[in-house]
Amino acid sequence: MKVSFDNPFIDEISKYPVRFAAPVFFGESPHRSLAASLQNGTATLLKLEGRFLAITCQHVVEGFRRRASAGETFFQVAHARLNPEEHLIDENVALDLAVLDITPFVGNAPHLTEANFASAPSWPPRQVSAEDVICMAGFPGVWREQLDEGYLRFYSFSSGAAEVVPVRDSQLATTVQIEQCINQINHGLVLGSLGGLSGGPVFAWRKTPVLHAELVGFIYEYQETFDLMLVRLASVIRGNGTLDAYHPLAADGGRCDPEPPRLKRHR
Repeated sequence: MKVSFDNPFIDEISKYPVRFAAPVFFGESPHRSLAASLQNGTATLLKLEGRFLAITCQHVVEGFRRRASAGETFFQVAHARLNPEEHLIDENVALDLAVLDITPFVGNAPHLTEANFASAPSWPPRQVSAEDVICMAGFPGVWREQLDEGYLRFYSFSSGAAEVVPVRDSQLATTVQIEQCINQINHGLVLGSLGGLSGGPVFAWRKTPVLHAELVGFIYEYQETFDLMLVRLASVIRGNGTLDAYHPLAADGGRCDPEPPRLKRHR
């Protein structure tokens, strides 16, 4: 279902980030049940140095491993069913990121073409400051529906313009202000939990002669008590898709003080 706003510019910037996001879901196969027990996150689709990458959170991949140990080995990114262990380039618990190479599926899986991937003319991206305006997207688990065997529907959440709260090390934060969100999906379905956005893309609007968006990070956690969306900066990913294990944040265990309590991150 498509939703449009009265202002075409607001409409465009609100929908932009979801163009490069895809649902990641795992657990019980939806092809075998009308009410499959599934969990989902989000993947950011990025073309980097000739490869097509799906970047999600490490805790999403770890969630799959826990389900797989019980025999539930279903895992899918967009329309590409795969074993993440066979496509994993790198992962890091402290950074909470995992990078998959899904190049073999591009052009071969339905609705998965080069146009679905954000391009990176230069890498790493430029630094983010408190003066930047960012946009982000993902797929909340509370909006996931199973309509039939093998038929799932995901509704997306997106924000076209958000302020940057502090930037430190490899992390930035922004506020969501759920109470001000416009719900025009599925007859006004209430958003509720933001679980499922983990791995979603975050872009910064760059004020050049032509306004453009640059991929600068990935959602990895929402802290409801503080209304903070935490974002891992994309600069921790090297051009070859590996993660910078020597980044100060990875070396000290991923903590940025002060840090509020961690909350459940995917549904």
